[in-house]
Amino acid sequence: MKINTKLSALCIAATLLSVAQAAAAAPTPAEATQPGVASPSATVPALVPAPAASASVTPPAPAQAPSAQAASIPSAAAGSAKATAPAAPSAPAPRSSASVAPAAAPTAPSTAQPSTPQPPSASAPAAATSVKPTQLDKLNHESAIPLVLEAQSRYLYAISGGSSVGESFQRNGKSYRYLSEDIGTKTKLINYLTQAYTKQASEQFVGKFFVEINGKLAQLDADGGNLLEFNRATAKMVTMTPVKRSYLLTVPYPAETKKANEKITVNFEKVGSYWKISSAPHVIF
Repeated sequence: MKINTKLSALCIAATLLSVAQAAAAAPTPAEATQPGVASPSATVPALVPAPAASASVTPPAPAQAPSAQAASIPSAAAGSAKATAPAAPSAPAPRSSASVAPAAAPTAPSTAQPSTPQPPSASAPAAATSVKPTQLDKLNHESAIPLVLEAQSRYLYAISGGSSVGESFQRNGKSYRYLSEDIGTKTKLINYLTQAYTKQASEQFVGKFFVEINGKLAQLDADGGNLLEFNRATAKMVTMTPVKRSYLLTVPYPAETKKANEKITVNFEKVGSYWKISSAPHVIF
C-alpha cells in the first residue's frame, strides 16, 4: 500500500511537473511565433476591442464625415466640372475673336490712312512752289518772306542805277547819274516797282531818291543797302484785315558782325487778286 501510494504520488508529481513545464513552455511559442495563428484567444480580444472602439468612434464620424465628404466631393466634382466646362467654350471663343479682330482692324486703317494724307501733302508743296512772289494770292507768315525778298531785289536794282551805270553829271554841286534804259523813265521804274509794291509806296520811293531831267530819271551817284540778311528773316503777324496786314520781321545781321537782330514792321495790301508791300522800300531796307 505504501509503495502504491508513493508511486501514485510520484505519478501525480510527474504529471504536475509535466503540466507545469507545458504551461511554462506554452507562452514562449505564443510570443515567438505569429500571435494570430498560435492563439486565437489572443487575437479575438485584440480584434474585439478594435471594432468596439471603431464602433464607438465611427457612429459620430459617419454622421459628420459622410456629410462633409459628400458635400466636399460633389462640390469638388462640380467645381472641376464647372472649371473644365467653361474653360473649353470660353477658351476657343476669345481666341477665335481675338485672332479675327486684330487681323481685320490693322488692315482697314493701314490702307485708308496712307491714301488720304499723301495726296494733300503732295499737292500742297506743288501749289506753294508754283506761286510767284509777284502773284501771291494767299499771304501768311511763310509766304510773306519770299515777297519781301522780291521787294528787296527790286529796291537794290533801282537804287544801284539798274543794269549799268549811266552817264554822270553835276547838279547843284552834287554828282548824279542816269539810270539804265530799262528803268530810265518814271513810268518804267514805277511799273518795275509795282510788281512787288503798291503804287503809292513806289511813288514815295521814286520821289525821294530820283530826279527827272528831260524825261529821264537820275539819282545821286552813290550806292545804298545794308548788311541785314532778309533771307534768314522770320515773320509774325501783327494786324490783319481782309485786304491789309502787318507783319513784324526779325532780321539778323551776319554772324561775324555780332550785332543784335533788327525788328522791322512791313505792311501789306491786297491789290486786285495779289498781295503787295505797302511800305516804301527805303523804310524797310
